[in-house]
Amino acid sequence: MRKWFGLLAGCAALLSLQACAPKAQDDCGFVQNVYGERISWKGQIPITLQLHESVPDQYVEAIKAAANSWNKASGKPLFRIDETKATGTPTGRDRQNLISFSSNWEQEKLSEQAKTSVHWVGDQIQEADIRVNASKTSSGREVFQFYWQDPNATTVSGGGVNIEALLLHELGHVLGLKHKDRDSSVMATYLASNSDRTELAETDKSSLQCEY
Repeated sequence: MRKWFGLLAGCAALLSLQACAPKAQDDCGFVQNVYGERISWKGQIPITLQLHESVPDQYVEAIKAAANSWNKASGKPLFRIDETKATGTPTGRDRQNLISFSSNWEQEKLSEQAKTSVHWVGDQIQEADIRVNASKTSSGREVFQFYWQDPNATTVSGGGVNIEALLLHELGHVLGLKHKDRDSSVMATYLASNSDRTELAETDKSSLQCEY
């Protein structure tokens, strides 16, 4: 996850730099800024995420299901999915939170299933964008075969990526959460093939309580 840091407002000249610096916090599973503060939306919720025209229609309900899992865990609406498809080339740093599928992935990073870019100023998130790796190999084969696991579905032969499980993880990054490779967290760094990890762990719910 790439990060951009904003500068905090300067302190009065008579105050020492030590007095000016905010007090560090326990991370609670969140990314922290240079002062040790947790980054989050600081009450600016629900977070509206617009779908880009590149998002296949068959995955819209899976994305909404992932968002609803976080909403349910917090007891209030954290996410709102705007199904009005945005058009044009996603640019980022435009104060629009976007979910898109990208067919132009960096060749040296083809093993990435998705990427979330979070932009913040001080300790407050200003924008977050999710890109899903929808690229193809030189032979025209999709790098990842996405599916949505429902009661009538079977796992993808040869390995696939559950799109709900993937978006559940990426939405955690949108909230400000970092990777956590323990306690069955949905924020684990890797999502294995055919893994239907669509339930938040207790550790994920505990992290939410720190900020939301």
